[in-house]
Amino acid sequence: MKPGILKSVATLLQVDGEIQEREERFRALVQNSFDIITIHDSVGKTIYESPAASRIVGYPPGSLIGRTPFRAVHPADVDRAREAFQTLATGSDPVFIELRYRHADGSWIWLETLGNNLLEHPGVRGVVLTSRDVTERKHAEERAQYLANYDVLTGLPNRTLMYDRVSQAVANAKRSRERIALMHVGVDRFKMINDSLGHEVGDQILKSAAERIKRCMGDSSTAARVGGDEFTILFPAAESLGDVTACAARILSEMARPFPGAREDVFVSASIGVSMFPDDSRSADALSKHADAAMHSAKTLGRNNYQFFTRELNEEVQQRMVLETGLRLALKRDEMRLVYQPKVNLATREIIGAEALLRWHHPKHGLISPARFIPVAEESGLVGQIGEWVLRDACRQIRDWQEMGLSPQIAVNVSARQFQQYDVAQLVSDVTSEAQVSPESLEIELTESAIMNDAEASIVTVEKLKCLGVRVSIDDFGTGYSSLSYLKRLPLDLLKIDRSFVRDISIDPNDAAIVRAIITLAHNLGMKVIAEGVEDDAQMAFLTEYGCQYAQGFLFGQPMRAEELTSRMLPREERAATN
Repeated sequence: MKPGILKSVATLLQVDGEIQEREERFRALVQNSFDIITIHDSVGKTIYESPAASRIVGYPPGSLIGRTPFRAVHPADVDRAREAFQTLATGSDPVFIELRYRHADGSWIWLETLGNNLLEHPGVRGVVLTSRDVTERKHAEERAQYLANYDVLTGLPNRTLMYDRVSQAVANAKRSRERIALMHVGVDRFKMINDSLGHEVGDQILKSAAERIKRCMGDSSTAARVGGDEFTILFPAAESLGDVTACAARILSEMARPFPGAREDVFVSASIGVSMFPDDSRSADALSKHADAAMHSAKTLGRNNYQFFTRELNEEVQQRMVLETGLRLALKRDEMRLVYQPKVNLATREIIGAEALLRWHHPKHGLISPARFIPVAEESGLVGQIGEWVLRDACRQIRDWQEMGLSPQIAVNVSARQFQQYDVAQLVSDVTSEAQVSPESLEIELTESAIMNDAEASIVTVEKLKCLGVRVSIDDFGTGYSSLSYLKRLPLDLLKIDRSFVRDISIDPNDAAIVRAIITLAHNLGMKVIAEGVEDDAQMAFLTEYGCQYAQGFLFGQPMRAEELTSRMLPREERAATN
């Protein structure tokens, strides 16, 4: 054989060997691929399946050959699958789709499929689908989606999903001119149940409450859990107020039935507020706020009742919104001020300190009482920021007085919400350290309700304050619900007698008896007593006679600026020199 022919034959053999090597490599890749690779003719009939098909979908090897895949696609996805394949078979661009496919065991798995049209390719002559099992990922996505929209404990929609449904209902009602109702349901005194019986019992009560609420609703209504102990019900077509009130009455009745507890039945009640579209508002936000305001009105009126939103409530809501908006700017605009009401030693008549009182000078509304804006601060989450400002400003003033050689003890009020939700002891430690003042010059005033709401935790906090050297007193004693068993365990320094008892002690035997009893109780528990609201000599004489050590009130001075209090605390000769 001629050399040229030999060379050509050798070349052909080499090329054939390379082709076979590439085919073997391709076959090995396909055979060992973790993804399913199938080839289909132009109408979808399977002409090739890789070994992964049997492993992933569970059918015996070769079972898919000669069949179209559509017969095993989920009914909800089959139309999309057919449309995608048709697009793929008649076009040239790749197509991507996710669908559910029936496993051999009858379950549904999710497949992520990429298709390529290789019908004209001489080595393939088919449509190639590469499919991957993404069931775990899809389930994780579905779980995340569920958690984003539903409450895990009760299975009800959460605040986010409910807001979306209320928004849609409002939009539909605007087009159809229908009325809708939004009902806000709050479980009364739920925190007390959690604290006394434990969160496990509390959670079970919430689950049972959700079931009872659902039983009271109509088919078209939607219930959601929008807060710890609060639920919302949407009535998308509330043509009859009677239906809404009937539902509210059923909920009150259902909630009044005993809930099974760990040891004994638990009795709770509910407060319900209702707002209507378009009667009360024309936006989802306002509708929700109005229902919440009506619910709080029901709580104020004694709980275990329902209230509809009213024009008067609307005015109150508007005022609270104005206050909340103003409060968020008040500290930045330097609108807050502290004034100081002197405290005197009844034995010597000397000023021994003062109570720091917060004042807000609103640029438009003038002086606003703390009784108006502190509740708003508590509900809006601003009380911590405001309370910290008060403490810092009071400590700054204490430092100024100490540099002048004065050593008054300044009392700062801590609200119930601030005491319960913030680490007051740590804050006092940080602020006194930064201001370089001794904690002994500071007194923290707490209300009975703040302490007794969680007595065990309160004991720990008060003990921490005492370890710092801070004096602690109970403000407005006698108006709350103190438990003497806890009171004797609290390392308190002072009991402050509320002004409502002091006002008539010289003419009302009952008030006189109460004040004498409080003084005796305090002394027996090793505490001192301060009376507030002292306005005349007769009151002062009574308090002095029965051993009250300290007092404050208009008789000794109204709340005043720090400069005026400074002048009154200076020795007489220095006072004369400054004048």
